[in-house]
Amino acid sequence: MKWFTALVFGAILGGVLPTVLDGQSGLWADSWAGWGTIRPNSGGFLFSIPLFLIAAAGARLFFNWHSRG
Repeated sequence: MKWFTALVFGAILGGVLPTVLDGQSGLWADSWAGWGTIRPNSGGFLFSIPLFLIAAAGARLFFNWHSRG
């Protein structure tokens, strides 16, 4: 997996997961997972920077490890 693909995967996961779990309830933002989470607009969209970085690095490591066989 190339870095660009891993970053896109991380960006999707970093935006979708907090938004789906939180929405307007505050479940994500008020817990420990809210650290590093930003709300770019006044709507319900959330973006988790730590989740983005961990998902991108994890996907790259996992798929590179499995592609060498």
